[in-house]
Amino acid sequence: MLLNGLLLLFVVLTPYTTLLVANHLTDTKARAAAGIYSGTFFLMGIVWNGLWRYCAAGRRLLGSDITDEEACTITRQYLVAPLSAGAALAVSLLSGLASVVIVLAAATFFAIIATIAKEE
Repeated sequence: MLLNGLLLLFVVLTPYTTLLVANHLTDTKARAAAGIYSGTFFLMGIVWNGLWRYCAAGRRLLGSDITDEEACTITRQYLVAPLSAGAALAVSLLSGLASVVIVLAAATFFAIIATIAKEE
C-alpha cells in the first residue's frame, strides 16, 4: 500500500511538473524546471521498480499465466525508467531542453513496448 501510495503521489504531480517545464522551457529557469520534471520521473521510476519487484518477488502477486522469462523481461524493461530519468536529471544541469527530450524518448520507448506487448 505504501509503494502504491507513493506511486500515485508522483502520478498526481506529473501534470503540475509538466506545466512547470512547459512554462519555463524557453527562459532562464528552464534548467530548474527540467530538473524538477525529470526528478519527479526519476523518483516515480524508482517507486515503480520497487512496486514491481515486490510483486514479482517469489511470484508473490504474478498471475499464473506470466512466465519467469516474461517477468525477467519486464524487470529489465522497467530499469529504463529510473536510468533515463536519472540521466535527464543530470543533463538538466546543462540544458533544460535536452533533459525534456530524454524524458520524452523514454516515454516513447514505453509506448513502443506497450504496443508490441499488445500485438503478442
